[in-house]
Amino acid sequence: MGMIENFGPTPLQSDAASSYQSDLAFRSIFNNAPCGMLLADPQGTIVGSNERLQAMFGYSEEELVGQPIEILLPERFHNDHVGLRNGYTTLPTPRSMGQGRDLTGLRKDGVEFPLEIGLSSVDTVQGRFNCASVIDITDRKRSELRLRDAKDQLEEFTYVASHDLRSPIRGIANLIDFIREDYGDKAPKSVQQNLARMGDRINAMEKLVDDLLSYARSGRRTAKVEPIKLRELTDEVLALESPPASLHITTDVTDECFRGARTPFATVLRNLVSNAIKHHDRETGTINISIRLAHDQCVMEVSDDGPGIPESAQKRVFRLFQTLSTSERKGDGLGLALVQRLVIGHGGTIALFSNDDQRGAMFRVRWPRYARTDLDD
Repeated sequence: MGMIENFGPTPLQSDAASSYQSDLAFRSIFNNAPCGMLLADPQGTIVGSNERLQAMFGYSEEELVGQPIEILLPERFHNDHVGLRNGYTTLPTPRSMGQGRDLTGLRKDGVEFPLEIGLSSVDTVQGRFNCASVIDITDRKRSELRLRDAKDQLEEFTYVASHDLRSPIRGIANLIDFIREDYGDKAPKSVQQNLARMGDRINAMEKLVDDLLSYARSGRRTAKVEPIKLRELTDEVLALESPPASLHITTDVTDECFRGARTPFATVLRNLVSNAIKHHDRETGTINISIRLAHDQCVMEVSDDGPGIPESAQKRVFRLFQTLSTSERKGDGLGLALVQRLVIGHGGTIALFSNDDQRGAMFRVRWPRYARTDLDD
């Protein structure tokens, strides 16, 4: 590695042996670090770099050694950076550089890119040097931008759904109530049936709007972490869904509990159970619910002996508004999209198991058992 391999003197005396061995260890860490590494003297002159940093900025080590650190920054930042560099040299404590603001690097070809920098000082047999660890965060920034755009679009859609759909739906419901009041019990049976069907359609539309709002808001993680009693929660979900007597429900749920975000966890279980109920295509059937704690995860499995999901369709069942049947009772295609969004948003995974050779499907959810700052704000 050129300069960094030759960095430090040959041990000429025994009392320098320990320092020299420390330098050897530092060189190994420096050269093999998973991020870009840069070494500079107190005056801000580059004395060493590793291959990752050279690839990041497009320079060879020979081109960097002896140059001021500012060669790696856009010119508009040079003056400010000199002051910051001198301040760090005066008080060299380990820190993240540029906290609270984005940092920008400049490649040899003139293209800028976002980065993160960690600073520390290193004492060697040659004296004290400043060491910077550098990470190119371009991919992360791109992901954040795509996520922000998607969130903005979703919030805009949520606003439309909330304000522009609810009002006409309520207006239609009121008209139906007026017709019922005008006719009373004198309305022909066919009219009463049609009014009832219209009422059901309105209720379904209102539920669709509510589900859309839930889907939009599901990316906002709950801050409320509480004990989740799994057997008690399962009983609550089954009571709410009220499956028909023709469906046999079996449960294998642990009596244990864990601390987590109860509301989204319950929403996932409820939607999976509801999905198994409404998509069953026979008068009788079985739905199995299994929940257990395994290591640092809670494993939830909901399976059924319904028609299953064709392998050709499995990649799209989690997409918004994707349904596999035109039957009115099959729902609106939001349940599984909401489930996946909640599971992934809280650090878990969801998998679908179904094949074309046999009936039935199983959804397996792995949910973190322990609250984390990056998952439960």
